Amino acid sequence: MAPRFLLAAALVLGVSAARAQSVDSNWQNLLAALVNGAEVLLITPLATGQLQVTSFRPSVRMAPGDAQALLQQAAQELRALGAQNPSAEQAARVLAGGPLEVGGRRYQAPGMLAGFGMPAAIASQVVSTGTPIRQPGSSAAAGGSSPATPEPMRDAALRSLAALGILNPSEDQIQTAIVGGTLETINGPHQLPGLTR
Repeated sequence: MAPRFLLAAALVLGVSAARAQSVDSNWQNLLAALVNGAEVLLITPLATGQLQVTSFRPSVRMAPGDAQALLQQAAQELRALGAQNPSAEQAARVLAGGPLEVGGRRYQAPGMLAGFGMPAAIASQVVSTGTPIRQPGSSAAAGGSSPATPEPMRDAALRSLAALGILNPSEDQIQTAIVGGTLETINGPHQLPGLTR
C-alpha cells in the first residue's frame, strides 16, 4: 500500500472515530504493537464478569501513520460486519486473522497483515477477574540476558504510562518510560523524560 494513500485514508476517516477509540487503552496498545513490532495484551471485560485476555504480536514495525490507517481500516471492516462499536480485540483478530464473532455471527477473518506479507500472532483466553495476567516479555525462567528493572522504578514507569492511558504496556513501552524517549500512542507521539535522569 502506498504510504500516501494510507495517510490520506486515516485523515478522511475522521476525527470522531479516533476520539471514540482514544478512551480505550486497548486501542492505544494495539497501535503501539504495530508501531513497535512488540507483543501487547488486550484486556476486555466481559458481561459475565470475566476478562478476555488477548495477546497480539505483529511480525514487523510500521510507521505510525500506516499503523493508524490500518487500525481505521480494521474498524471500518468490523462496522461493515455489523459491529456498532468495534473493540480493539476484534480489530486485532481482523489484523491477524482467525475466528471472529460479531453480533452473534461467526466469521473467519483472513488477516489484513498477512495480506500485506506481515503476519501477526494472536492468542486469547477468558480468565476470572483477579487472575494474575502474564505481561508480554515476562518469563517464569530465572536468569535471562539482562538484569531486571528494580520494582519501584518499574512501578513508577507503569504509573507514568497509565497516566497516558496505556494500562497494559509492552516491555518496550516500560523501558521507554524508564530511560526516556518518544512513545507513539493513538493520540500521537508523547515525549517522556525518563525516570533515570
